[in-house]
Amino acid sequence: MVLEGPPGRGDDPELDAVTDRLYEHDPSGDRVAKVLRETIDQLLDGRRSGRWDYVQLHKTEKTHMGTLVEINLHREFDFADGVATDYRIAGHDVDCKFSQRIGGWEMGPEMVDQLCLVIWASDLESKWQAGLVRARQDRLRLNANRDAKRRLTERGVTEIRWLWKSHGNLAPNVLLHLDPLRRERIMDARARRGDRHAQARLFQLCRDVQNQIITRATVETVGWGLDDPLKRMRSNGGARDALRPEGLLVLGHQDNDPGVASALGLPVPQKGQFVVTRVVPARDDEDLRMASIQGQLWRKATPDDPLHPAPVVPRS
Repeated sequence: MVLEGPPGRGDDPELDAVTDRLYEHDPSGDRVAKVLRETIDQLLDGRRSGRWDYVQLHKTEKTHMGTLVEINLHREFDFADGVATDYRIAGHDVDCKFSQRIGGWEMGPEMVDQLCLVIWASDLESKWQAGLVRARQDRLRLNANRDAKRRLTERGVTEIRWLWKSHGNLAPNVLLHLDPLRRERIMDARARRGDRHAQARLFQLCRDVQNQIITRATVETVGWGLDDPLKRMRSNGGARDALRPEGLLVLGHQDNDPGVASALGLPVPQKGQFVVTRVVPARDDEDLRMASIQGQLWRKATPDDPLHPAPVVPRS
């Protein structure tokens, strides 16, 4: 069979069957993207280490990334075990291969002629791709590493059937993409008194990262060392109360917060997420997005607006 590009429908019935089953499991690609984001965060282990960048990992940790992707996809989709491969999907053996770059997947001798789910993800670019390819002998390079593993040839890469091509977006790593000066200001924040430095870092996070989603992993990384960093973002002495005099609203996923976020034109937090914005009282004749909080209209502040304490969003 001579191929130019990925196999068409009918050229490889097993590949077609696996493709269809993967789309049944995940029509949009959102589940795969979620697994990849969570796997990178799991490897960084920011809650215990304060790390936010892949380059901060030890060499042995980096080599563990592919194994974690394989394990976490197995758990997410509950695939059966393969006979000679990682998974059995739609009755066919499929091996999972992950790399930090396209074409970097390494395939052992036992993978020849097997279907492979090849995955690439870049935290720096906030992108990912996944596809299916059959590791045919004539599409593997002649040179092998010391484990006898080989990579796809250039032509082999062109024969990958890429899946979920309209997706490809990896949820951004907030700290990684933050301006370095702001990131340093957050991670170097210190309490004026006592040793509540992790709390001080979270407060500074709210000051420096506004009007965008702050993920659970970001909160845990900035608040590393705390037993429950998410709690320190809420009321009862957390950021929500402490930063109200600075005009900052700290909104989460519960109670009235999602409605307020939507009314103000902010991204709406999901479970474990937050969004922070500075607000000021609004007039009903202003042509701006507004939220009604306890009978008063509020809008996002501009840099020119004077400081005004933020309201208390009722907990229902």
